[in-house]
Amino acid sequence: MASKVDGLLKDLEKLATDVAALKRAVVASPIVPLPKPIKSKLGVIQEVTDQALIDAYFGTVQNVADVVLPAAVAREVINNPNVLMDSNGAISQITPNTGSPGLQMPVKKPRKVTKKMRQQRKIQSKAFRNANAKARKKDGTLRAGYDQRRIALMAQRECTKERQRLGLCDKPMKRKSTRKGQVRKTARRAYEK
Repeated sequence: MASKVDGLLKDLEKLATDVAALKRAVVASPIVPLPKPIKSKLGVIQEVTDQALIDAYFGTVQNVADVVLPAAVAREVINNPNVLMDSNGAISQITPNTGSPGLQMPVKKPRKVTKKMRQQRKIQSKAFRNANAKARKKDGTLRAGYDQRRIALMAQRECTKERQRLGLCDKPMKRKSTRKGQVRKTARRAYEK
């Protein structure tokens, strides 16, 4: 990317130099009604000032482009798989794992599977197997009205019922909702005020 920016800046600088040369040629031509000594001095002054302006402008633009991402650094980031750049623009280098015991990263131990977890997994796999069997035809396609969401809901419902049957979890309390014609106490209090 940086090399494309550099190439673009060089092309623009060449274009600006060509435009300045064309401008000097127009001033020196007989079209412009100025005396020859003034034209020659004006051409020299114009050449010096144009070149100074072009150098100053494109030098500044190149410096800004290099501050954003210098070409050498961009080449390194792109071509070296061990160099990374984070979202803030900070560049870091990854040290490859050489295989020696002192340099290896510590391996995270897998979580211990408890008896309760094994039991839950067994119940859940059985519930999913039953729900899938109920929802699919002999050729393996889903029956009408069934999708993966409905299969998962059926399996989770069966899993919960089985866990309640085995005493692994309590049955949920029935929700006490307002009956027909009954008014919530908070609504009654708000109405009375």
